[in-house]
Amino acid sequence: MPPARAFRTSLAPICMLSAMSLLWAACGGGDIGAPRTGQVQVITTTTGVETDVDGYAIILDARPGVSIGSNASSTLVAAEGKHTVELAGLSANCGVEAGTRRDVVVTANETVDVAFDVVCSSTTGGIHVVTATSGSQPDPDGYTVSLDQGAPQPIGTSGELTLGGLAAGAHTVGLSGVAANCTLQGDNPRTATVAAAQLTELTFSVTCVSVIGALAVTTSTSGTSLDPDGYSLQIDDRPGQPIGPSASVTIADLPAGSHTVLLAGVAPTCRVDGDNPRPAEITAGQTAALAFTVICETALLSWNPIASGTRADLTEVWGSSPTDVFTVGEDDNDPAPGGASLILHYDGVGWSRQLKLPSIGLRSVWGTSATNVFAVGFDFLASAAKILHFDGTGWQDVPGLGSTSEQFALAGVWGSSATDVFAVGSAFDGEFERALIFHFDGVGWQRMPVDGSVSPALSDVWGSSSRDVYAVGRDDEVDPATGVVLHFDGSTWSPVLQEESLALSSVWASSATDVFACGFEVKELNDGTFEVKGTVRHFDGSAWARMPLPTDRLLQEIWGTSAADVFAVGDGVVLHYDGTAWSEARPTSRTLLGVWASSPVDAFAVGVGGLILHGVPLGFARKSSRP
Repeated sequence: MPPARAFRTSLAPICMLSAMSLLWAACGGGDIGAPRTGQVQVITTTTGVETDVDGYAIILDARPGVSIGSNASSTLVAAEGKHTVELAGLSANCGVEAGTRRDVVVTANETVDVAFDVVCSSTTGGIHVVTATSGSQPDPDGYTVSLDQGAPQPIGTSGELTLGGLAAGAHTVGLSGVAANCTLQGDNPRTATVAAAQLTELTFSVTCVSVIGALAVTTSTSGTSLDPDGYSLQIDDRPGQPIGPSASVTIADLPAGSHTVLLAGVAPTCRVDGDNPRPAEITAGQTAALAFTVICETALLSWNPIASGTRADLTEVWGSSPTDVFTVGEDDNDPAPGGASLILHYDGVGWSRQLKLPSIGLRSVWGTSATNVFAVGFDFLASAAKILHFDGTGWQDVPGLGSTSEQFALAGVWGSSATDVFAVGSAFDGEFERALIFHFDGVGWQRMPVDGSVSPALSDVWGSSSRDVYAVGRDDEVDPATGVVLHFDGSTWSPVLQEESLALSSVWASSATDVFACGFEVKELNDGTFEVKGTVRHFDGSAWARMPLPTDRLLQEIWGTSAADVFAVGDGVVLHYDGTAWSEARPTSRTLLGVWASSPVDAFAVGVGGLILHGVPLGFARKSSRP
């Protein structure tokens, strides 16, 4: 029995210990044998440039490293007690302000923070290039900068350029594209030493001097028949630059040195006093002066006959240019009833027939261009007016201009544009001829009303605009017959001149205040006979006045190119007005019925029997190559 007691005595301490362990576990106690631990939270903050792209490593005591980002946090478990935390894997250009190793004390069940503030600096430097340009006429397109003989980069004349990402050490910088009139101070290229994380300043100073000057040109024109469109100033082989007859122009971009200056576009009736062209010496930075004096004289024309190829009476002439001229006429010898009408064309070499129309009378021709020409007249066999249109290819008849109660006949045509054309003439009711006016608006022709008691038969029309149009004619309903000028103001026609014993056949105007009308006037003498004299009336914007003439011969047509270049023709006479007075030429014994001029030195006059005269400067006669 004693052995059994001894066994119970030896189990008692064991049972007690087991009971205590169970009680510890039941009360929430841990493993009495496990070590006590806490946590270490590592925080990285990285600033600066060229930061480490692959992050760092955390080494706790001697453990293997744990990866952590450059701006991150990581928590490590450590036993209670003292430990060492190290941040490793930093790039050479990065550092920790308080060092990469930290001692920490870990308390069980607690977290201790360890912060590493990493600062990275650049491993490269740069060069800050500055250009400073002074003086006049700097390089207009700037310069270029080359680093270590590499590709050039643009920079302004006074600009800045930063060359970054350069390895530390010596580099060469060159400035190119400096204009010939500019000088770079100092070496070029030059050496700049670059330090990491620093900008090295490098300044190029450039001084420029002007190599251009200016030329002030003045024109002064005097005399009569002044060139209406001015001149053209040509320097060396540069394009011409317009300049007025009496004006000034400054050319500001001429290189220094000798130049040749030509005053071109001078009318044949004008001459330049002195050399033309003439030299001009330009000094850099200065303005030279050059003056041209031009003297103009009344054109003295030689009126030379040109073969027309017809004996028809040519009633009017008009052209779009000196080499595109039309004339219309009537051939009474044609066997057709009433004869036939012709349209001739001049191409700069000779006249040729474009059209022949039997039993048609054409009295006037006018156009806006070589492809838009109108010819007007009447039909011998009908009561209709006749209008033909030329489009540059052929002539077409305009229909629908007749009447059942009146006989229509057109004698003049003019327009302010291709869509504003007037044709005038007469409407005969069996007793009297009264005013007939058609208007074309670009779509069709419509008859215009002429209100009031004055309604003369009209022979011509001309104006300065669509709201300033004149038509001239004769009123035979009164006794004695009265010359009449009608004016259209854009809405109505009204008489502005009525004069007894006056017959006006043509009108022309250079402006609203410069209107000419010609014809003839009849005066009864004391012996009962009548005196018939040619006349020109002029309107200056205020009143109509008779102009003094060098001849009494009857006048049929008037035309001008400017207020100082007006022609009038009639019974074997050509008159010319130069803005001051009329002069006379008598180139033929036959009657001239129409005149047109492209310039003061290029004019055509047409008349009876197929007569065509070409007015050109004396000593120059243009002959036709056609019979």
